[in-house]
Amino acid sequence: MKKNTKRILSVVLSLMMMLPILTVGAMSVQAKTFVISTPEQFKNINWKNAGYGPGHTYKIGNDFTLGDNDEATCRLTKGNFTIDFNGHTVQNANNALTVIHVSGANVVLKDSKASDSKFSVRSYGAGAVQITSGTLTILNGNYGGLSDGTNNPSALHVGGGTCNVNGGFFYGETIGASCAGGTMRINNGATFRTAYMFALENFGGNIRISRANFISGTTTYGGQFAIGAYAPQSTYNFNTWLVSGSAFSPSFQTGYWNGQSQLSATPFYASMYAVAYNTPTLKVTSNVKAPAPTALNKLTAPKKKQLKATWKKKTGGVSGYELQLATNKGFTKNKKTVVISKNTAKSKTVKGLKAKKKYYVRIRTYRNFNGTKYYSKWSKLKTKKTK
Repeated sequence: MKKNTKRILSVVLSLMMMLPILTVGAMSVQAKTFVISTPEQFKNINWKNAGYGPGHTYKIGNDFTLGDNDEATCRLTKGNFTIDFNGHTVQNANNALTVIHVSGANVVLKDSKASDSKFSVRSYGAGAVQITSGTLTILNGNYGGLSDGTNNPSALHVGGGTCNVNGGFFYGETIGASCAGGTMRINNGATFRTAYMFALENFGGNIRISRANFISGTTTYGGQFAIGAYAPQSTYNFNTWLVSGSAFSPSFQTGYWNGQSQLSATPFYASMYAVAYNTPTLKVTSNVKAPAPTALNKLTAPKKKQLKATWKKKTGGVSGYELQLATNKGFTKNKKTVVISKNTAKSKTVKGLKAKKKYYVRIRTYRNFNGTKYYSKWSKLKTKKTK
């Protein structure tokens, strides 16, 4: 009996000792980079090391094609992570509706080796990338929605959640990008292009544009529509899409178009598309300036696995600072980004770094304006070795 009691106590104590370790491990886990080389690995990004801690980066290692059905979709339902296409193309086969579907996760898409002549994501269905809930941030890369003969493809479809487009090229044979719900913010000069119909279409979402370029195709009826919205005639104003301080190019014309009016007069087509009428190219410009940059004063190593950075305070037109650390100049190894939301701050101690490692550090300012973040240039690098 005593032996059993001792054994039970030993197990309980062991579990109690493990609990704080597990908790600390989950809280202090470092972001890692995983190389994705096969379609199966790509489809299973969602469960591999996702759902806790900082965002991991998933770097694409090869060009590859997913399967030819809806089950081939990479569906992201939890976690915080980045997908870097790394100069490669991920595509699906015919009949698969999308390549990446964000449904609850916090996802960043980028292409660190983007090429104008190569798609980062290419779909032969209804949308190369789509979001229905969660957060999607697109930094750069090329996204293509190509027709398989049965669907009306787009490069990006926003059906819910929040989509922040900070750059990139979006080409759709029918629609460059569409917004049916949620919030779509187009911030820093992305380009949307279509071969037919609309470079950007809205039928129910909340679109906010700061800077962007829209290039239309030519419809069967000869019209060129850079942007469009499904709405009753004489009730739509495209200016509601613009962030304060932004403006459409002078060539912008608005009108209403019923794509079936020449063929049918049935009540089904009573609602019409408000469009940028006969506008082959449309530019949105912004007079909102980036904030003034700052500079690092010095770096110190106050304790083990810590660095303390101090900088020149900037308050005029500045909302806060973004401090970035890494163990290489390219900021790809052991990278850590810290956001300081107070513009009056002058220093920050960053913990949980690698011991006895040389770190490269830089800082930039940011400005929040109408839901969009504007960044200054990065400061010059400073280096310091941790204890």
